Amino acid sequence: MKNWIAVVFLFVLSVAKVQAQIPVILRVAAAEQADSIGCNFVRELCRISYDAILSGNVKLWNSSNKEFHIIAQSLKEIDASANTSFLNQEVIFIYEMWTHSNKELKSATSGFLFSNRNSKGEDVEYGYVEYTDLQEFLMRERVITNANGNFNSNLASFLNAKNYNYQFLQFAGKVINNVTDSKKIRDEYIGNLLFNVSAFSMNQVPQKLVVWTLDKSTEAPSEKVNNGNDLLAAIGEYLKNNQEVFFNLGADKLSNFTQKTKWKVTKIEVNELWKKVGAELLYDPLGLIIYINDAPLTEIPYKDLLKIDVKINEHQLIDFIRSKNFNFVIRKINQQQITRSQAYLYQKALVQSPWNKVSYFVENY
Repeated sequence: MKNWIAVVFLFVLSVAKVQAQIPVILRVAAAEQADSIGCNFVRELCRISYDAILSGNVKLWNSSNKEFHIIAQSLKEIDASANTSFLNQEVIFIYEMWTHSNKELKSATSGFLFSNRNSKGEDVEYGYVEYTDLQEFLMRERVITNANGNFNSNLASFLNAKNYNYQFLQFAGKVINNVTDSKKIRDEYIGNLLFNVSAFSMNQVPQKLVVWTLDKSTEAPSEKVNNGNDLLAAIGEYLKNNQEVFFNLGADKLSNFTQKTKWKVTKIEVNELWKKVGAELLYDPLGLIIYINDAPLTEIPYKDLLKIDVKINEHQLIDFIRSKNFNFVIRKINQQQITRSQAYLYQKALVQSPWNKVSYFVENY
């Protein structure tokens, strides 16, 4: 009997390869999303969908048959009565049509089925959202990514590339109820092919949003220590010589500042976009916050940084910041906070490791 089932299953796969479109339902579990993906795909899909539904811009239907519309207030009431959270679903289902032709894989997402379980283990059905309704939000909304993610990622690109972990619930009309059959579909139907290659750029430059700080150092003199202190001193001198700029940044609003108070620049915080082109790292400063006596001024955006005429060792401010020839501490990568004790390892990882394995590098160094 088992051999007969296997023959039928392989026949389904061989037929599927020559069909124009194959209906597929994917089962995607939050617990199965790898850290290297850069985000929890399930959590992000729920977050973006929930906001879009509550705003009234996206319709939630009772099922994929779309018999009736569930209003935003009703969705809130479902959560309240069942003591569940739409944002914390463990499993979501994705309805798609797949095409396999000329060694190219294409997928078209139809919609998403949302559900949950209450504290008693009972199923709680939220409903179905069409992809066409949600597409604008999935393309526009930036994904909340960890240190492994690409800062400019959106969920539309995740869906196109199938850049998340999933199992099959249905494939070509057949119910798939075990991991073994899911693996067979991947091996026989997908193989080493990529999805929707023409829908996204294969040469996309990896980017990460990095926030780092530079503090006044009392360490033994060295080139990097001296350069860092010179940078802070040069900024302080510039503010003293440009009182209007100083006050426009909010100096008069600092609780520990008066014109008669002796003050100094104790720290800067820089918000940068890091890009990896081949083996080369490029840095694009986005904004800078100056700390006076450990209190922050208003952030200076990039366009205004260009107007600041500060030179450090014959280098303009922006160029000197890009040089990284000083001791700085990474505080944040994308939306992930970095502890001071691990900052150096994350900095090392950004230089030496693949950018989707930054956390792995740190954990196994």
